[in-house]
Amino acid sequence: MQVILDTNIIYSLIDKDDSNHLRIKRFFQENNDFLYILPSTIIIEICYLVRTRLSPHLEIKFLEEVNQNFNLEPIKDEDISRIIEILKKYDTLDIGYVDASIVAIAERLILNKILTLDRKHFGALAPKGFDYFDILI
Repeated sequence: MQVILDTNIIYSLIDKDDSNHLRIKRFFQENNDFLYILPSTIIIEICYLVRTRLSPHLEIKFLEEVNQNFNLEPIKDEDISRIIEILKKYDTLDIGYVDASIVAIAERLILNKILTLDRKHFGALAPKGFDYFDILI
């Protein structure tokens, strides 16, 4: 099964003091046969959070993990138009570029399985081609 990842999942996995760390770690251990899709747009957000809240060393370790263990999905030109549509449609949700990019990438990949702690936003978004996101945690 293919699953698209949100920033908060990766950050919680890295930060051992995060209240969701053990739950996220357990999820990955129990579902190691999933194909995890990491949108390229979340890397900058994760790096910033890890560097400023944890350490530069962990930022490097995260990038090494991305390089070895994740399926990185780049943003494509056509995704930008869709991101703009999503931001306009859901302007009252204040979702922002990164969340909208996750939606656009998921739609392009025809993928409604998402791993996120952000049920408020992703529970309200209706991706094209699906009635809702299947939030796995």
